[in-house]
Amino acid sequence: MSSDFTAYSTNDLLRMIYDGEYHGKDFAYNALWGTVFGRWRKGIDLEPLIALLQSEKSGERERGAFYLDEADPPADRMADVVIKLADDPVGHCRWRFVAYVTNSRLYSDAFADRLAACLLDRDLYVRARTIYWAVVVDDNTFAHFSEAVLSGAGRKPYNFSNLENTAFWRESERKRAARGIEIAQRLRAGESVKGIRESVPEEDSNSFDDLAFLNHAIKRALERRASEARSASGP
Repeated sequence: MSSDFTAYSTNDLLRMIYDGEYHGKDFAYNALWGTVFGRWRKGIDLEPLIALLQSEKSGERERGAFYLDEADPPADRMADVVIKLADDPVGHCRWRFVAYVTNSRLYSDAFADRLAACLLDRDLYVRARTIYWAVVVDDNTFAHFSEAVLSGAGRKPYNFSNLENTAFWRESERKRAARGIEIAQRLRAGESVKGIRESVPEEDSNSFDDLAFLNHAIKRALERRASEARSASGP
């Protein structure tokens, strides 16, 4: 089969990729990465992607979230759909939300609130990806986000019949939120993941494992920010 798929609709290509039939060597790869993602990257024929992201089936939403991250479609066309992933019951969809926001630089008060919830996520990879996002954003965005988080954005309204339980969980979330901001702030200042891990024993070690995996990307972001600051200050 020819690798020229211009005559096929995006829906047809997606159907053929998963129909179990043989359409030629490397068909799935060429159709998806070469054509479908290329269209979505340009904002063309986004309806099938949006349908996957809004599906009632978790498996289809997960697939859509993967496609979203790989294709990186225009943020202005996806913002209203993407923000709903932050509340998806599937952790894979929530961290893909954070990843897309990191790449697209989408940000608003509404996104700040959902990112704050992701910072408090019990899925530690979602939390780590949100800390990473907070490390790589610009100073103004980080300052706004920090203020929102420390003011209570993203926290659950715990209201147990036992007032002591309510107070305990609210205080636990407050501390966890502040700790997430502290870790991001220290990483932004150039401290190592290892050094912060040793001085913040309250944080789950898995969060630091995930951040250590992102260490190279963090260093690149810090170097880029320093370079931009030097350029802005002039000779």
